Amino acid sequence: MGKELDGIIVALVTPLTPDERLDEGAFRKLVSHLIAEGVQGLFPAGSTGEFYALTGEEKRRLIAWCIEEAAGRVPVMPNVGAVTTAESVALAREAEAMGADAVSVITPYYCRPSQAELFAHYATICSAVRIPV
Repeated sequence: MGKELDGIIVALVTPLTPDERLDEGAFRKLVSHLIAEGVQGLFPAGSTGEFYALTGEEKRRLIAWCIEEAAGRVPVMPNVGAVTTAESVALAREAEAMGADAVSVITPYYCRPSQAELFAHYATICSAVRIPV
């Protein structure tokens, strides 16, 4: 990995317009403001960003906007956690292709995987990308 994940990595909120659409301008302004204030990394599309209420396309747009706006100034580590391993793998691969420095993955929710299933879930995601998980 080219950039060290260390220091203050901010979990970003997801600004919405009054009609509940992603507010790209407000999101980009937030990213630039946080970088200007000295954070060492950004964590978009996580639980603070209400990821569970976003569509797959909305998550991809947030990740892309964050990476574009950060422009290499700080590492970007988006959440790619999902209910299924396949969805997490797909989003992790897309985040890597967009230029994410690492990805974060939560344990699948609304199900109770065994320890072996959890291991397989994370191992599958880790083997699907070259960036840190």
